[in-house]
Amino acid sequence: MSQSHGLVYGSFSRYPEREKLLLSLWAISILPLLMLFPRSTGWISSPLVICGIYILVKYKSLQPMDRLFAVFCLILPASFVFNMLFMGWEPDALARPSHLIAAFFIYLVIGRYGLRRDILFWSVCAASLVAFCIAIFEAVYLGNERVFGLSRRWNAVPFGNFSLLISFFCLAGALVSSPSERHPWHRVAFGIAGFVLGFGASILSGTRGGWLAIPFLILLCLWFNNRMRKQVRVLVMAVLVISIAGGMAFSDRFASRFEAATTQVNAYLANPDDPVARDTSTGIRLAMWRWGMERFLEHPFTGIGFSSYDERREEAVAEGELPGQFKRLANLHNELITRLAMGGIPAALAVLIFWFIGWRFFASKLDEKNINDQYYYALCGLLTLVGTGLFSMTESLFGTSPGTKSIMLLLAIPAGAMRYAYVSRKNDTLNASVAA
Repeated sequence: MSQSHGLVYGSFSRYPEREKLLLSLWAISILPLLMLFPRSTGWISSPLVICGIYILVKYKSLQPMDRLFAVFCLILPASFVFNMLFMGWEPDALARPSHLIAAFFIYLVIGRYGLRRDILFWSVCAASLVAFCIAIFEAVYLGNERVFGLSRRWNAVPFGNFSLLISFFCLAGALVSSPSERHPWHRVAFGIAGFVLGFGASILSGTRGGWLAIPFLILLCLWFNNRMRKQVRVLVMAVLVISIAGGMAFSDRFASRFEAATTQVNAYLANPDDPVARDTSTGIRLAMWRWGMERFLEHPFTGIGFSSYDERREEAVAEGELPGQFKRLANLHNELITRLAMGGIPAALAVLIFWFIGWRFFASKLDEKNINDQYYYALCGLLTLVGTGLFSMTESLFGTSPGTKSIMLLLAIPAGAMRYAYVSRKNDTLNASVAA
């Protein structure tokens, strides 16, 4: 096979050990660093982006799955540009969605050199431990009501959400094992420990919106684990649900946050025009969603424009439609409503297509006949897609810089590693048929 087709097919042993070692060191450390220094992970990952550009320029040849992932990464930035062609240019609005383009180049590098499953598994276990230590320090030692990351480098919402998501990466690693693993109990033990730590960090963060994703993430982990009999899956699901519900029931922090949310929702529904009811964490979300839908109905095909959002936000506060804290919010805390309000139907369709393509990309590689690295990475990709999609119903896909970095890494790493595992297995099958 010629070198020019190295991006399409390649044996892991054909590439220098130095590149493999550097990539493994980056992958095993980047997620713990994400929990500590989220903004720095973008700079640390920039050499991989440059390498990905080089790979694309040099080899040019892409597989169908590469082109599908490229569309997946480009569709949201493209939807911003499309709206700006008609409604005015706003370069700052493109900064965070453009991280998906960086994710594609990271995907190309990992897809070419490969990544062993243990690398991601130990990385997420370490990240869960780091998140839990940060949460204990902030919530217990310092007595803070919310956890904003070490030295407030995060926001409480994405910190809790992505701690939760990483914990489910650990759980997936515990539940899914390769047929070649005769004694996977060490993985089960560390995976469950990582899940408990990450879940604990999420609870201590006080984040409520992300907790809505818990049953869906549990269902994904168990539904796509065919190493267990159906009866065992049901039993494990019941134990997890009871354990989580029990933990939440006995958590004063969870109880107070849930009670506050219920009170705020009831107050807003009783009188949506009451400034006091709107000026709460839940009340302002409901008010923003109402405001966003009104803006969409005014301009269903273009929205108010991403370039006009700041101006319209100032007007809404000045006219008393929304409280003063709306001035510092870059979105409406619901991805679909935000897209409808700012970009109309085309922007909202782009988000739906983004989720559809992402599901197809990862779910198509969940090959139940071959539970290997490919299966684990595909499941992690689905967890990221479903988790961030549900998180964005009360927040945004790109609401914060740390959250944007997290999406970039938690999509690119599983996708690239899954791509390499799939292509390697396809290549081995091809070589075996040629030899026969």
